[in-house]
Amino acid sequence: MFGLNYFLYKALSLFLMPLGLAVLVLLAALFLIYKRRRAAMALLLFVAVWLWLWSTPLWANFMCRKLESQNIWRPANEYPVADAIVVLGGGIRGNAGKSMPSLDLGAAADRELFAAQLYHEGKSKVVIVSAGLDLISGTGVAGLGMKQFLVMLGVPSGAIRVEPFSKNTIENAREVQRMMQVVKGRSILLVTSAMHMPRARWIFGRTGLLVIPAPADFEAVKLPFSLNLILPDAQAMGASTNAAKEIIGLWITKLGNP
Repeated sequence: MFGLNYFLYKALSLFLMPLGLAVLVLLAALFLIYKRRRAAMALLLFVAVWLWLWSTPLWANFMCRKLESQNIWRPANEYPVADAIVVLGGGIRGNAGKSMPSLDLGAAADRELFAAQLYHEGKSKVVIVSAGLDLISGTGVAGLGMKQFLVMLGVPSGAIRVEPFSKNTIENAREVQRMMQVVKGRSILLVTSAMHMPRARWIFGRTGLLVIPAPADFEAVKLPFSLNLILPDAQAMGASTNAAKEIIGLWITKLGNP
């Protein structure tokens, strides 16, 4: 189904990201600083402007909205019934040992909240959590954490199936496709962050499953203009970088899987 090497994808996306590209240009400027001073100074100016742009809340909000507007939010009761609710990991890290809490919730834990709402609205009797392999611990603890959180939200343990092997969205799709053969169903309510949904929807759409996007974790908001919107902010840099990751990731995935 998909042939793009995982580590090649990671390497390409790393150097196309805002910070990665800035580092490459900075290295080029340092290489030219003695022999082509003007060119080096131009590159340094580019790096400064480039990083300023990507760290402004105004640009971050624009980038996030560009992705999130592709799949609008709807309340859980407006979705059709499907054979399974599929929740992609990324918002919860499970128990990785005594040094970690049993649950570490991030912003994307909204995914589990919305999946629980869909379940309680009777949209499916099966919830598949596709959490991915933790590359640090080498375990699927995130999936167990997601299941634990869903149970706290009132979803019966017996209704939840954990997919703990995937490392990325492509592998999420492959493993969920396999698990749906056991469920004996084809339609899924795909729950992930709104910013991640365009890429996830395209990848899952290649599996032959009937994909109904159910986005959660919206970040873009309408803000009145103020000076703060054009001042550098670390949180804005993170948001715009995440948006760039999704756009670049979709480009690379499409190039590797025409």
